[in-house]
Amino acid sequence: MKDNDVRLDELAEKLNTIIRLLALSIISDSGSLRESAIRLQRAGMAPKDIAALCDTTANTVSVALSTAKRDAKKRRTTR
Repeated sequence: MKDNDVRLDELAEKLNTIIRLLALSIISDSGSLRESAIRLQRAGMAPKDIAALCDTTANTVSVALSTAKRDAKKRRTTR
């Protein structure tokens, strides 16, 4: 049983590495935190996880996403 737990931990670690690599490839060409946060949120990541990838805080990511959402709403209503 202990051997299975070790294998599961190793597998989880490898999957986390793959997820981080994919997330970094998603944001590699975006220049701003805002664009990176939007892309990663659309990929299903939480602000806490986005913050870890972008070397910032979850609050900063949440503010960037909130501002982007507000700006998008303004653009839709002014058309």
